[in-house]
Amino acid sequence: MVFFMQSLLSSRGIVLLGALLCLSCVVADEQKNIRFLEKTIRASEQGLVLDAVVGVQLSGEAEKALKSGVPLVWAVTARLWQSRAIIWDEKIAEVVYRYQISYHALMDVYRVKDEQSGAEKTFTSLQLALNEIGGLKNILITADRSISKKTHYSIGLLFALDKERLPVPLRLVAYYDPGWVLTSQWDIWSFQK
Repeated sequence: MVFFMQSLLSSRGIVLLGALLCLSCVVADEQKNIRFLEKTIRASEQGLVLDAVVGVQLSGEAEKALKSGVPLVWAVTARLWQSRAIIWDEKIAEVVYRYQISYHALMDVYRVKDEQSGAEKTFTSLQLALNEIGGLKNILITADRSISKKTHYSIGLLFALDKERLPVPLRLVAYYDPGWVLTSQWDIWSFQK
């Protein structure tokens, strides 16, 4: 009897481990819905500016919620670190930009709102609206005076669905359903001014 219970417990452990591995594969697969296609950093009169192109593809669950009238808010987080030889890198700046996409069934159009400027654009297809939120232009990272010449820097970029802006009943589902894992991996690269 003891042997039977031990084998049953070990079988449950194996099944649980297998389920967790499958879930992690699903989550990793969903993260392919958001990927950085291009990115450039440049100096302008205002300071250090980022331009990027992000490929965004909604999951079936997110598209269904959008078409049901739930606006989706996307957060673009950019972090800048100064590389240091002796101790950990120093964080110089962090900015978050938000973009909202909504669907208006009566007019059969998608609206994209830049929450920083308040500017809105209307699109006739979902793909055009996703291309608009994925085309990041003139993201001000930091004023140029805080950047030193001949110094190495790292910049990290994350593009993710802001689940905190979803309605509460849907928010609870979004935290546990793999179909709502709509985030990129941190994309980190180095540069020298």
